[in-house]
Amino acid sequence: MVSEIALYFIANFVLFAVVLVGWFDIRRPDRLPAKVAPGLAISFAAVQGMGLIWSGARLGVLSMAQLWLAIMLMIEVAVLLCCVLERKVAPRAATPIVATLAFVIHSCVLILAPPPSAVAVSISPLARNTWYLLHVVGLLVAWGAYVCAAGGAIAHLVTVSLGRGRDRMTQTPQRNHQLFWLRALIFAFPWLTGAIFAHALWTYLTWGSYWPWRPSGIWPLVLWLTLVLTLHMGTRPRWRGTTGALLTILGLTVALLTLPLLSQGLTAW
Repeated sequence: MVSEIALYFIANFVLFAVVLVGWFDIRRPDRLPAKVAPGLAISFAAVQGMGLIWSGARLGVLSMAQLWLAIMLMIEVAVLLCCVLERKVAPRAATPIVATLAFVIHSCVLILAPPPSAVAVSISPLARNTWYLLHVVGLLVAWGAYVCAAGGAIAHLVTVSLGRGRDRMTQTPQRNHQLFWLRALIFAFPWLTGAIFAHALWTYLTWGSYWPWRPSGIWPLVLWLTLVLTLHMGTRPRWRGTTGALLTILGLTVALLTLPLLSQGLTAW
């Protein structure tokens, strides 16, 4: 158990290094090789991935619905997606802010939340269903994409705030940040949609109803509606900037508030 938790703390230190390197690269872009930050991010994903595999083997795959492990998997997705989007959109588009946001969430769960144990993760036979597992995986991947998107949205708001009066100098970074968080949300959309459908099928097979009015099912739908609204605004030039960025940050807030509800399905209510 000590070695397993140690992997998550090592991953936290590596993520902190990603934050430091990312901000230093913004200040002094010519001082570091271009592959240092992506290499550290991949190292974080590798170390934490080993921890997640260890936890999954010890507690079962469905234990990823527990708050502690859910956040670990969510941050894993956020960092990996950020690496992909950084290469496809623009170098240093929003990586330092995404890494900082991921580090804060990661550190909070390490410090404040107790790690899962075999006793704490008691899984009901009703939850041992493929559709429930798909529901959990879909939500965590979508929420990880939301962490990445929120980092790009914050970068956009900072750029807009600092760029008043010199719009020509900040026009390209603003476009890059918009493209960054929009692509992250586009990635989140099919995963969140699939998670809601998987939840409906699981509840139907378990209780004979596609939609029980419970918080664990309602809040993902609220997040889905927020995501659809944000993506729709992304097609409107007047609304795709600050308003879309604020909606993205609101969506991440909803996702983080919904995280504790995910483990309710383990006991099948």
